[in-house]
Amino acid sequence: MATKKRDGALTALKKQFRAAAAADRPSALNQEGRAPVRDCHAGNITQLVCWGHTKLAADHILFPEINGSLMSVIAGAARQLGVKFFMARPDAAASDGARAANMIMRIRCYDWALETFLNFMGLESRLLDDDEKELAAEFLLETLVSWERWECDEYGAPLAAEAAVDRLLAGMELVQGGASMVAKTAQRIRAATKGRSPVTPEFLLAARDEIQDNVYFHMAALDYCKFGNDYALGLRWLRHLGFQQVSTNPVLAAKAYEDDPALQDAFKLAAAAHPQCAEWIADPAAHADDIALFATLEALWDNLHVFRPVFYNLADTTGGGVVSFQLNPNIAHKAQASIMDALTALEYAQQDLRLYDSYLLAGYDMDDELARPNMVIKVAASNPAARAIARAINEHGLGSNVTVIYTVAQQVTMILEEMAGMAAAIRKGILPTQLYMTNMGGRFESHLREDALLRLFQKLKKKIGADKTLARITALAKANGTLEKVKAAASFEDKVYQATCYANGVREIDSAVIRALAGAASRAELAQLEQDLQKSGTLVARRVWHIFFSEKNREKWVDWLCRAHALGEHQARLILGRINYLPASKRRPMDTYWTLSAQNMVHTEFGNHQENVLQMSLRDDFDLSAFVESIRDDFGPEVVQRLNAWPDFVQGFELNAELNRILKDAGIEGDFGTRGHTPGQWKDFGSVKKTTAEFQAAYNAFRDFAVSLLPEA
Repeated sequence: MATKKRDGALTALKKQFRAAAAADRPSALNQEGRAPVRDCHAGNITQLVCWGHTKLAADHILFPEINGSLMSVIAGAARQLGVKFFMARPDAAASDGARAANMIMRIRCYDWALETFLNFMGLESRLLDDDEKELAAEFLLETLVSWERWECDEYGAPLAAEAAVDRLLAGMELVQGGASMVAKTAQRIRAATKGRSPVTPEFLLAARDEIQDNVYFHMAALDYCKFGNDYALGLRWLRHLGFQQVSTNPVLAAKAYEDDPALQDAFKLAAAAHPQCAEWIADPAAHADDIALFATLEALWDNLHVFRPVFYNLADTTGGGVVSFQLNPNIAHKAQASIMDALTALEYAQQDLRLYDSYLLAGYDMDDELARPNMVIKVAASNPAARAIARAINEHGLGSNVTVIYTVAQQVTMILEEMAGMAAAIRKGILPTQLYMTNMGGRFESHLREDALLRLFQKLKKKIGADKTLARITALAKANGTLEKVKAAASFEDKVYQATCYANGVREIDSAVIRALAGAASRAELAQLEQDLQKSGTLVARRVWHIFFSEKNREKWVDWLCRAHALGEHQARLILGRINYLPASKRRPMDTYWTLSAQNMVHTEFGNHQENVLQMSLRDDFDLSAFVESIRDDFGPEVVQRLNAWPDFVQGFELNAELNRILKDAGIEGDFGTRGHTPGQWKDFGSVKKTTAEFQAAYNAFRDFAVSLLPEA
């Protein structure tokens, strides 16, 4: 009976600790009387932990200036927090509020130690002295064991430790609804450590193995390539693996709010404190875009904070550690309005980061421009206005990430505009922010497949008639689950689209599609078409990367930049070094492995794609070394020859006369064709139209959602 009663009491306490962890929110740093401790790193860490800013406290020691003092700083912080931990012991006479505060204090102590240890295991700490890190990590493990021992003496179990670990893993499991690599990693760690003690060291050792055995960790550590995330959550774990960029858009901002409801509470508090809140509430329709901008940025603050140490540490090398923020897609055709949006976002970010940096960098002698946002602006190349927007943003030194972009002609045009903007900045002495040229290769591939299948069904219609072809489409729709959407479609073309589009789950030309097209193309022809289509996005990536960044062309662009933009050689090289090609919207692991390079390349990837890449690396026949500098590889001319049968591939793969003249002037040799589209044709290209419509719908829905979170008048 006594045992059952004791177990029941322990279960109740566990629930209280979990509830305390869930309710824990950091105190605002801008409260009166709160200032950074500039003359004692351990003191700065301790007060940040006490206020709930445990991750900021852990990141405070990620700068190489701490070398030589790292062990003493960790020991000092552990000593001071050990006192706080001990004093937060259970007190039967304390009020409910005091007991909850003590629980939270202990959870925060654990959280700081866990995050600091994970930083040491990850690549974000590669500038710290290895021997010092190793000894400091041992200090942390011993500290954690002693804290758990105290808890076991008091409660019979390490309740705060369990709550801290559970909160960390639960946060990882939120990412992409549990489908991401980060979420799957958390699930693997839970399974590996279930029932093992001491809790925190067992968790950390399992986490260390997950980090350092991961293929992304190896690719980043060996400089095979750089990586970024295409999602607004789970970034700290990815930072441990060497990721140094995050790309967002209205779709992803909405998903972040959906995955993490705490963001909604954060936005409500921030909006209530905004100086224009009363105006917003009085007439939300008139201010809807401003509210959406603010809500998107609220979802990005943690992104900026996570990569802040990386941004400072890589400022003089790769320029990484940045967050891509997408402008309102409804005004992508308006240059001045888009530029003003970008600069407004810059001002908001500077206000947040000025405060954050005062704690992150307290006690360091930093020569960098403090509070400069580690942000680049996503510019949609859906309209010729993108050229002026990208040029202006880069002239301000803000940096751009060109999106809604698929074709060689688009990408070459926009890289030239980004270069022009950076040149204007450099001539004024402004160091450019890292910038990106996205290649939405997966969306390009999907559009080509949808267009090819439409043409094949039209061919079938001419051959066997409309009724029989529609019967084939209906049979296909039954097989792939699109029947209701096909029935609702009015035109023949829309019925084909609904039965074959990627958005409805049709990922490839499978056996059902092959059966439906019998008579229009053979099984072998369709199988070959699918193999070729899967290479289409990579073909675009390899062509654009080769034009600008291959060894034989790199020096030619240095000379051209000097001539065309009145730059010195060092300035021209800086511009080339600041541009990163960004493969995105991938459909399969090979989309990553086919496009690796140590130069001018950063991959941005969804979490579920990351897990697929990881799982492929675990196969017995996998050899990572086979993909070193794979961007330089060639599929052979026959693939392009076959794909040239499809007009949209030709338009996407070739250049136009204007671009050929510029490349000739720069001395770039090659037959790049002349049938690529011009800026005036961008908006009518199939994949541009599809993505623009998707982004606009997502933005409008997110804008309505953000407005709905405002308090009522």
